[in-house]
Amino acid sequence: MLHSPQSFGLLGALVDLKKHSPAALHPVTVAKPWGVEIWYSGIEARGESGVCAGGQRLPLSRYLEAHGRCKPPILLKALRPETGNLYVEVHETKHEVYVVDQLTATSRPAGTHMLLGANVGKRRTLGDDRFRTALLDAARTAQRTGNLRPITALLNPITMRRGDAVTIPPRMPHSLLRGVHVIEFQTPVFERKILAASQPVATQRGWDSAAAVSIMDLSPPLAVVPWRKAATQALAHTPAFALRRHRLAPAAVLEMEPWSVGWVVNGELAVAGRRFPPRTAFIAAAPACLHAASKAEVLVATESGASHQ
Repeated sequence: MLHSPQSFGLLGALVDLKKHSPAALHPVTVAKPWGVEIWYSGIEARGESGVCAGGQRLPLSRYLEAHGRCKPPILLKALRPETGNLYVEVHETKHEVYVVDQLTATSRPAGTHMLLGANVGKRRTLGDDRFRTALLDAARTAQRTGNLRPITALLNPITMRRGDAVTIPPRMPHSLLRGVHVIEFQTPVFERKILAASQPVATQRGWDSAAAVSIMDLSPPLAVVPWRKAATQALAHTPAFALRRHRLAPAAVLEMEPWSVGWVVNGELAVAGRRFPPRTAFIAAAPACLHAASKAEVLVATESGASHQ
């Protein structure tokens, strides 16, 4: 259930929220069969993130309303697959970007951190139609037997290091593997088709294998963008948002555009007496300038297009 304003202690509060931008995002943790998702800017029936403004915490939806916002912002999450792999999924409209936060020791195949797109060699050998048939047959067998190895053999293994970024466009099959923790920026919609899963599916009955295979994009995935020692690095550009990494010297200024969201990798940022320490997230409802209180590294996603309503 969504949190009510009363649950955040808002009754009788008279705060001009427009004076509190950027504001800290207060996360909500959602349990998954494979681990946890931590939502920093999520609004769903399963849970709603909060905003810390004016010395109080309020639901993100209330903060948006106070600023005349009619749609959810860019969705910022942390994904921590600790007990299994994420579902093998295909999205129809959603754009996602993963930035590797941490790699832990696991039993996953050596050098493989996620699966993304079709295996180029298998697609070339089989041709597109036979490739789709083979993948659907493998998924149907996996649903009976629990053996996903024939599916993973048909998908493209990706190797990443901490700080690397990868874009997942719509219709491209993908799965993040156990022990690969990422910070995710995505289009704020919930839609997916599950091609296969190595654990029980929590939010629906069964898999969507046939539908996922029929719509999936067989194009090669975009290249992984490695961490680079630069003041500003472009990590991704989608129709919905652009993502950049900023490395700031002490006292440097970071300019924020309206309805951008950020994640402090390390260091600390400050504005008007408010501080954003490492491993926290924030949202800017209006143009703003943040100051680096120390050397800092920050991920900032900015909406594409002129309209932010």
